[in-house]
Amino acid sequence: MKNDFRHFCFVSLFSVDEIATVKLVDNDLSDNQVLRAEQLLKNTKDNIITIFNVLEENSLNWSVERIGKSEKTSLILGISEIMLNLTPFKVIVAEWTKLTDKHASSDGAKFVNAILDNISKNHDTI
Repeated sequence: MKNDFRHFCFVSLFSVDEIATVKLVDNDLSDNQVLRAEQLLKNTKDNIITIFNVLEENSLNWSVERIGKSEKTSLILGISEIMLNLTPFKVIVAEWTKLTDKHASSDGAKFVNAILDNISKNHDTI
């Protein structure tokens, strides 16, 4: 997991207060993985309003402000990756769920899984 671009995107976004300032943290990724990470972070910055709207519409009666930081970080990046449409959605949902389970609780991971799964099934509305 440590050599995965998603892990470094998570750490990069989690560590900033303002999405506009997010930059890829120091990493040991391959050139291809750095490219994927930078692409995901750029897409996230460019589409943050849409991402928050999608999150709000799909957050299962939770206000976005009440979602924990780890879960919210995974959801933001997971939605962004779904928008890119470069990876099978089941893989995206599974990877962000696994990452959330590592950084939050199993309940948080289930929450992320449910929301991303729902969004991935309705991705054409993004």
